[in-house]
Parts: sequence; structure tokens; C-alpha cells
Amino acid sequence: MLTSFKIALKVFKYLSILFTVVFWIYMIYDDYIFIEKYGLELEDIGSWFLWYLVYFLGFAFYFWVLCSAAILIYYKLIKAKNVR
Repeated sequence: MLTSFKIALKVFKYLSILFTVVFWIYMIYDDYIFIEKYGLELEDIGSWFLWYLVYFLGFAFYFWVLCSAAILIYYKLIKAKNVR
């Protein structure tokens, strides 16, 4: 079971990097009109960072809940039936 969690951690690292890159590119693309019109201030970057944290925490929570449930179901139910 430990190896499955190590694999899930590795997948989580890569998905986190992908999530971060896609989020920041999309945030700049989405707010580009406002950046041109009003400029870019430190307050705007701070609010983007707060939104990033909220979405990242949601992503991390759901990822680990689903992965943990899948790993536990596999090892406790499916693999246990095959051993008997």
C-alpha cells in the first residue's frame, strides 16, 4: 500500500505543477483586458494568489480523498478477495 501512495504522491506533484502553470496562464489571459485598462497592482496579484490557494486546496483535497479511497478499496476489498 505504501508504494501506491508513493506513486500517488508523484502523480500529485506533476499535476500540481501542471495546475499551477495552467492557472497562472489562464488568470493573466482572463484578466488581460483589466490589466490593459487599469494596470497591474500588487493588490491584484494578491487576490490572484488567494484564488490560487483556494483552488489549489480544493484540488489537493479532492485528489487525496479520491486517491486514498481508491487505494484503500483496492487493497482492503479487491486484493483481499483474491488472496482468499
